[in-house]
Amino acid sequence: MFSTQPQERPERRYRCREQQVKAAARGPEWHGSGLVPFTVSTLPCSEQRGVRLAMVSATIRIETHEANNGNFDVHLIEEDGHQTSGILKRLDLTTGRWTANVDRVVPPPRTDIVTYVSGVTPDRRSHPDFLDIATKLYDWLLPDGVLRQRWASLGNPRLYVATAVEALDQLPWEMACPAEPPLQRPALIAGLCRLNLQAPPATNKPSTWPFRILMVVGCKAEEEEALGIGKEVEAVERTFHPLGRTVDVHCMRRPTREAMMQWISRFQPHVFHFAGHTRKVEGADEYGLRIESDGGSWTWSSSGIDNDLPAKHWIPTFVFLNACRSSAEIGRWSTHRSFLAAGAKAVLGMQADVIGDLAGNFAATLYKGLAAGDRLEDAMNEARALIPGAPGNIAWALPALTVSERNAKLFTPCTLPSDQTYEKCAEFEEARLFANCREPRRIFTHWAYPCRMTDKPENVLIVLGEPNSGKSHLLKWCMENWAIGGARVRYIRMHDGTPKSFLSILRQIRDGDADNRDISTQYLHAGLSKLAFRQFNWHLNNLTRTGAPGDWVEAEHPETEISDECRPLTALSDKRPEEQIGALFVEALRRDAADRPLVLVFDQLEGPKGERLLPVDDFEQLVRNVFLPIATQSSHVKVAIAVTNMQAAAFNLLPMPPKYSDKVAKYEVPADVADDHLATLAAEMMWFKDEQWIKDLAGLLLCRSPGRSPPPKGLARLVMVRDTIRLHFPEYYNAVERMR
Repeated sequence: MFSTQPQERPERRYRCREQQVKAAARGPEWHGSGLVPFTVSTLPCSEQRGVRLAMVSATIRIETHEANNGNFDVHLIEEDGHQTSGILKRLDLTTGRWTANVDRVVPPPRTDIVTYVSGVTPDRRSHPDFLDIATKLYDWLLPDGVLRQRWASLGNPRLYVATAVEALDQLPWEMACPAEPPLQRPALIAGLCRLNLQAPPATNKPSTWPFRILMVVGCKAEEEEALGIGKEVEAVERTFHPLGRTVDVHCMRRPTREAMMQWISRFQPHVFHFAGHTRKVEGADEYGLRIESDGGSWTWSSSGIDNDLPAKHWIPTFVFLNACRSSAEIGRWSTHRSFLAAGAKAVLGMQADVIGDLAGNFAATLYKGLAAGDRLEDAMNEARALIPGAPGNIAWALPALTVSERNAKLFTPCTLPSDQTYEKCAEFEEARLFANCREPRRIFTHWAYPCRMTDKPENVLIVLGEPNSGKSHLLKWCMENWAIGGARVRYIRMHDGTPKSFLSILRQIRDGDADNRDISTQYLHAGLSKLAFRQFNWHLNNLTRTGAPGDWVEAEHPETEISDECRPLTALSDKRPEEQIGALFVEALRRDAADRPLVLVFDQLEGPKGERLLPVDDFEQLVRNVFLPIATQSSHVKVAIAVTNMQAAAFNLLPMPPKYSDKVAKYEVPADVADDHLATLAAEMMWFKDEQWIKDLAGLLLCRSPGRSPPPKGLARLVMVRDTIRLHFPEYYNAVERMR
């Protein structure tokens, strides 16, 4: 029944243990159909030296017996490839009190373990039957004899279970427990995961930053509250709130199919998290995710997933199906397998109905681990360990994780720049406390860093809003986001008390306006590369001196810097020089952005009382000869402009000519936000510390007259709350760190 020696295979020798570990990290090498391992037959180095060394992980692979007699081969494969084998008899699987439906009987017999476990109600999950089932699963997973003896010598490593036999793949292996003490359950010690044997297809990889999580609530609104799904969503959102720059969490409640597909297509989420119910597709041997949309209920079936993912060029990295029986479907093909077949690295589903609070706490704990940079299996084990009632109540065994890649690390927390000028940047400090605006923050980040490289870029962004509505605050928050993402960002205040012209604005962009004595100005107001502007300065000197730009010969200019002679722009010919100067300037910007993206942010076109020191004609020249060429050219240069609706009209910025309408992005900041909503956002701004007290304080402050003209509107009213807390409660203000 059992082989008495490890299988003899061609020997692979390693010079040291380190090489063995590196080879093990790559996993078994699968040949042909993906079911035959090429393994190492020599004993591990630890045994050769007479020392027992605990394994990190091992794999149980179950496949149809080579003799095709209905039995199954069970292989225990260690990290270094050492393999021990045993036999699992079909008769043991199909007879007795508990069975596996390897014969695909429809409907399954009452003795079928998958049917029994998936159908049990929460109040019966401590029934003695489950101990019997656990020991039966252990006997099947680790057959008695040399294989089990070998397992006992490995020190309880993490266990991966791999099988292409669907009836065996569906079994709740997590429950497995020996019949005799010590009653050590692999899933509760180092963890147990399923290993997907399908080779993932080639993919179009989306951008890796920011890390995007899409949460979809499928159940009805009344069920969402009763099942605790709202708390689940809130727990995940708050877990990632301190990482609001590098992790983008978006929740869609009961979306229509069209709306969900549009969002997926545009933002390409790395994680798809579903909370709700699964349903069997009527008239088909398949299941799906049920979404109770206001536009009509619909089911995202496994066959729908099979087609929608390639159609949207989307393959999620991790799928969390926090839905009843999402990994224990009896049908021919399940939703979690559809995601795996498409190339997902991991899918986590539930093997039975899970009550809302338990599911929410499990999800929050899992995501906290991922936010800290834990590997997926480690985060899974931490979350499983916190489910109450183990081992008697089988709720802890219901989450089932299937991975296509061992030890996947889904998320690495972002490290902020160590530059002191970044740390002290005045604009970043001003926008450090921030709340809401998730949608524009997502849009603006996507504008600078498209989720798909195939997306047509819009290199110019216009942010509109009423005076004191929070436009600048929003852009300042996004400027830091763009900088963390790797861009060089420059902030240009158009109104600084001095008269401006087309050429003076270009010189301000090129040279910056940082104060060498004030470190808080040096990150966003520094000048651009002198090397990138050599040619521009040479042509500009000729234009202001002679009226002609001259012919540049690179070989004649070995110098790394050419100074601007700073002559005024005067008419020396019938042709206006702005078009030539603008084209040369845009080319210099493109050279500056050759090594990293460059984002230019223009703000404060007028003074606080409407003072205007930049003539409309000069601004029109800036738009016509700098902004619009940037909008139409493919480059790493982008421009963002914050203006009021009146300024956009007065400076002829809008409407754009028709040929530019699809090349310029526009967003309008809302002006009307209710006081109670602002109070809730104030608690978010303070990272939910003493939440009710912050809400009460904000409620009192928002009732007062602002004492500013024009008064702040919309989200800008939160500045009053922020300033009060900074002045009177500095311990609260200083406790809020910068978002990462």
